[in-house]
Amino acid sequence: MRTLPRRSLLMSLMLLLVILTGCSGLSAKPDLPDKTISTLTEQYRTKAMEYEKSGDLRKALQSWEVVNSLNPGDREVGRKLKDLRIQIQNASEEHFRTGVSLFEKGSIPEARREFLLVLGLTPGRKDALEYIKERLAETGYILHRVEDGDTLKDLAKKYYNDPQKDFIIAYFNDLGRDVKALPGSTLIIPVVEPVTVRHPAEPKEAAGEAKDVQTVDIKGMMVKGLSYLKLKNYREAVTVSEKILEYEPANKNAKEIRNESYYQMGKAFVQGKRYKDALEVFTKADPKYRDIRDSIASVKKQLANVHYLKGVKYYTDDELDRAIKEWEETLAFEPGHANAKKDIEKARSLLKRLKEIK
Repeated sequence: MRTLPRRSLLMSLMLLLVILTGCSGLSAKPDLPDKTISTLTEQYRTKAMEYEKSGDLRKALQSWEVVNSLNPGDREVGRKLKDLRIQIQNASEEHFRTGVSLFEKGSIPEARREFLLVLGLTPGRKDALEYIKERLAETGYILHRVEDGDTLKDLAKKYYNDPQKDFIIAYFNDLGRDVKALPGSTLIIPVVEPVTVRHPAEPKEAAGEAKDVQTVDIKGMMVKGLSYLKLKNYREAVTVSEKILEYEPANKNAKEIRNESYYQMGKAFVQGKRYKDALEVFTKADPKYRDIRDSIASVKKQLANVHYLKGVKYYTDDELDRAIKEWEETLAFEPGHANAKKDIEKARSLLKRLKEIK
């Protein structure tokens, strides 16, 4: 019987270890003595059955894959692999559905456990990763407005004192590590310290009095607000941010969420030509935020034009009173409108003459 040198035997065993730890996919039978193959086959077959019995389907699958690589033509092993993959997929689906249900009920720790079980079974599953990353993140956040020249490494050095941690910022913002963030955009910078504060309405304890202080999880609320913002659920993001500001009126991150939510809502209303709604939400944002002042001016100009055209229609239909009201609205939004004031005077003059005729 042919034997391998010790170095080759060790290399082959290391290959099996790689297969066992998740890098499987090789179907070629390893170049090992028959006795060694037989021994390893029984060892991993036993491991596979033990893992199945304990309910560790992922490790059971990995062990059966090793057995399959040692004996590629074993049909029984092939069927076992197929069945296990189906079981793993079904278990992953069940844990995912349970996680979603728990999340919707507000049972966050339990939901996180279910999604981690999903990832334990199917590590690359994107929808479970999205919940862990976007909705159940255990870290808090700082919002950073990108300026000219900012790089992810610079930001990692600033916030973590380690430029090599730029991958953290890249991951949480769906960026490649070498991608340069656009100036004016906002990045999420994860931090690790939770913050809890006393509700402002609670009276302070008198000197010497012991009192349980009710605190709120600002970190958790920030995560929820950011999740709503990223999911474009702007009204919920505003609600959460304003709740945070009840406890911490100077919280810059909460103000950023609120301002960005109002800003994005306003932009959406403008696209839908809902100019009054756009004006309402734009005016709720900080006037210094982004181009809010210009946006408000643009919306007022649009509203002025809408009312002016309505006035023209009423005028041509001989509804002079209604035309005048529309042009007055025009001037309320744009006092310097080129035609509205002149057309009001013309309509009033015509009304006066009509009354004199009657």
